[in-house]
Amino acid sequence: MNYEQILALIAVLNGNAGDDFATLKSGGADPKAPIAQTLCPRPLPANEIEGKTLFCGTVQVPEDNAQPDGKKIPLKFAILKSGSQYSEPDPLVYLQGGPGGSAIDQIPLLARTFDAFRKNRDVVFWDQRSAGLSGLSVNCFDALAVNAAKIALKKFTTTDISGADKDSNTISDCLREVEAAGIDIAKYNTFENAKDVRTITRALGYETYNLYGISYGTKLALETMRVAPEGIRSVVIDGVAPPWVHLYDTLALKISEAIEHVVEQCKADATCNKTFPDLDTVIIDTLKKAKEGKIIHQGKPVDTVTIFRPFDERNGKYGNMSMTPYMPAFIYELNRGKEMPTVDMLVGKDFVMPMPGDDDVSSAASKLPKRQRDLIATLADNAAIAQRVDRSDLNVMEALRDEIDATTHYGPVATLFDSELEKALIAAKGSEASKAEKMVSDYVALQNTKASKESLSAFVKVHTTGEASSRLLALIGSMTDAELAGYFAIIQRDAAASEKAFFSNLYLLNYACQEDMPFNSYEGYQKYTASLKYPYIGDAYDPLAKFMYGSCIPFKQQQRDNWQVPVESDIPTLSIGGLFDSQTPASWSKVAVEKLSNAQVFMIPEAGHGSLVYQPCVTDMGVAFINNPQRKLSDACPKSITITWHIPDWAKAAK
Repeated sequence: MNYEQILALIAVLNGNAGDDFATLKSGGADPKAPIAQTLCPRPLPANEIEGKTLFCGTVQVPEDNAQPDGKKIPLKFAILKSGSQYSEPDPLVYLQGGPGGSAIDQIPLLARTFDAFRKNRDVVFWDQRSAGLSGLSVNCFDALAVNAAKIALKKFTTTDISGADKDSNTISDCLREVEAAGIDIAKYNTFENAKDVRTITRALGYETYNLYGISYGTKLALETMRVAPEGIRSVVIDGVAPPWVHLYDTLALKISEAIEHVVEQCKADATCNKTFPDLDTVIIDTLKKAKEGKIIHQGKPVDTVTIFRPFDERNGKYGNMSMTPYMPAFIYELNRGKEMPTVDMLVGKDFVMPMPGDDDVSSAASKLPKRQRDLIATLADNAAIAQRVDRSDLNVMEALRDEIDATTHYGPVATLFDSELEKALIAAKGSEASKAEKMVSDYVALQNTKASKESLSAFVKVHTTGEASSRLLALIGSMTDAELAGYFAIIQRDAAASEKAFFSNLYLLNYACQEDMPFNSYEGYQKYTASLKYPYIGDAYDPLAKFMYGSCIPFKQQQRDNWQVPVESDIPTLSIGGLFDSQTPASWSKVAVEKLSNAQVFMIPEAGHGSLVYQPCVTDMGVAFINNPQRKLSDACPKSITITWHIPDWAKAAK
């Protein structure tokens, strides 16, 4: 942090910073969708100041948008305030993927990703219904409590207690509990999410806005253009999944396309094509050899899944170097069955290419004159120091936020009780797994009870003994009502981690099974996969397909009349496909705009799911488009991205 940021933080703590979020703190701009401020989930970026640069809260939206005065559900939202005194009135609204993923849990990532957009616009996002921290509306707390010891809530135990979400009965139990609670789970869908977009933006005080959707967020953006277009100024869809594609029948298309793009890129490069000719044919032959057990590496057979791994996994290696330059050599070496330096390297790194460090800088500078090498070494030292300072700032800010929470939001007695209870429970559990499981289960269940000294005391009496128990009961007795409420807020904070693990599959399945599965089938998946160019892709995707189709059995399908109809709109739209995206095929970025009369499409090399995370020029493109949605963008971004193909020594010797 710099001195200005530190002074701004002190002003907030002293109550002298003004109030940029006064409207939100007083309930929002729309009384029909009231807003309440909440703490932002930790950790946060070091330079973000709650109440000054960042605001978190809940907004109440109708469970059924056709009945605006009916039952309301709370959705968690956050605003990253623009750094400009003359910011534009239309924010960038980010729509999170998943479906069921949490944006609020990713504030540090989103603050970095959308920093360029914040120069003249607020950035707004929220956890959608049946998603992330907003998922409480459809949570089955009894099932959660029963299975809590298997969900990796490790606050009070180091026992390995993962795996509850693999229980085949859990989904059915959850759905029965949700139905018994009077929750209409059929209303937790993309149509209602699209209606929420307009409700929330108005409640936050924005009349017009711009959408940026990634993954499921692109599906939601397209649906919002269809059913709630009022106020939309422009739309960016990145890593596109149109509602009308058969998403689960075509599970394997994404990896097939990702392989094909490597083949095309290598063929287009004279050096790569000469060194690795007929790469597509060699890939097919290599897969067949692997299936027959004829490829051996380090004394062990190489299976087809291992061959698919680099094509698939580079998609999720945010912040790492690309594996693309090594893939032709990787395939050729497996096929040749001789020396395998590229295979050794990729397998040895478990298919993760780390970002450059000191050794890389030293190697690159090795041929420079000594004086230049010395100066480069000083720059490298400074870079390492800057990284340490950043980490220190983050640690100090987290400690300060904990102190503020303890004194302002939870109360000192509640914070002390939390610390003492954690020690007592760790001591009490011993080595008995069953005792640990019951302890965690009962702790998580407290969040679904009314905040009371009686329920908290009952928990302490069951799970602690002796002097520790007496001290804890005394602390409970001394709590004010505010401190009691503060401790139950701590329980909800702690339980959120376990809820995320427990419900992550449920949230996704809620959308997939209700609105996508009416148009997909396991037989359709098998038929489509068998038609693809590269054989044995099913080896990589069959387990996921069986999980998805099997898990959907307990759900009631909600067939939508227009779900398979392309969206028609003249709203300015920028559609982006990453050429190594193995979550949504790059070609879907073109499919999505077939009926959009004012759309531009770009295919981005060396980019995966959410191209702006991989290539800075995509951010430049997005900012330029949002600033002027009528601007016709050039192809400068994709043309600027080049691949320097890895040519191993054995290939150089063969020339």
